[in-house]
Amino acid sequence: MSKTLKILIPIVCAVLLIIVLAGSLVVTQANEYTIIRQFGAVVRIIDQPGLSLKTPFVQSASTLPKTEMLYDLAVSDVITSDKKSMVADSFVLWRIDDPLLFIKTLSGNIANAEYRIDTIVYNSLKTVISSMKQEAVISGRDGELAAAIMENFEQNFDDYGLTVLAIETKRIDLPDENKAA
Repeated sequence: MSKTLKILIPIVCAVLLIIVLAGSLVVTQANEYTIIRQFGAVVRIIDQPGLSLKTPFVQSASTLPKTEMLYDLAVSDVITSDKKSMVADSFVLWRIDDPLLFIKTLSGNIANAEYRIDTIVYNSLKTVISSMKQEAVISGRDGELAAAIMENFEQNFDDYGLTVLAIETKRIDLPDENKAA
């Protein structure tokens, strides 16, 4: 019995050591932020790639993307200043710059960020296009329209810890029912 105990105790200790070590190592990739939470509160944000340590069983790790992300807005109807209806199809390039602020304001949720982006960019798009005549909207597709939309909301996203890098309009067209006319 004592011979079995002498073999079993080191094996159990080695297994426990491996479990504790595996629970305390955190790998951060180059394209992500690692958030270390203790009892739900953020205690540390790791933005450099490599191995880090956390307290096992007390702290948990999650990640947020550090890369540029693409959000495709839904196709929407907008009305120009000369009361002509148009269909706008746009997308937004964005990224998280301040992960702590992003977590505090948007719960660290990409879907919440995309909802906020959708709301602000759609309102900006609607405001800019409604102040322009249809000919100006069509001729402004070379970048003037995107610049005007960006200027209209530029300071709003700093409050969320994210940056909108670009807004591009894939298509601005007449509604299908107006094309025949």
